Amino acid sequence: MKLLAVMGHEETRPLVRELFKKHRVNMFSNISIRGCNCQPSDFESQSWWPADESIGAYSSLCFAILEDDKAVSIMEELESKPVAVDPNFPARAFLMNVEKTA
Repeated sequence: MKLLAVMGHEETRPLVRELFKKHRVNMFSNISIRGCNCQPSDFESQSWWPADESIGAYSSLCFAILEDDKAVSIMEELESKPVAVDPNFPARAFLMNVEKTA
């Protein structure tokens, strides 16, 4: 089992929901977030995430717990066809192992 989390601008939430539906995955939940990098830029930048100090943006974090094969399929699709309203800021996906559920 995997935990797949996809974070992007608030407007990407319907696109992520459609992606999950396409792969027959139920979205477990979504969270609205006011994201920002509020720290000075004296830290090493991350190539996979905007690292400049900026005004916050409203984002959405959508996640699901799903089978490994479906998680891999969704990640591959996100790599080949990023989900984005603004092409400069595509949604970012995080895939983690689920060791145990109760």
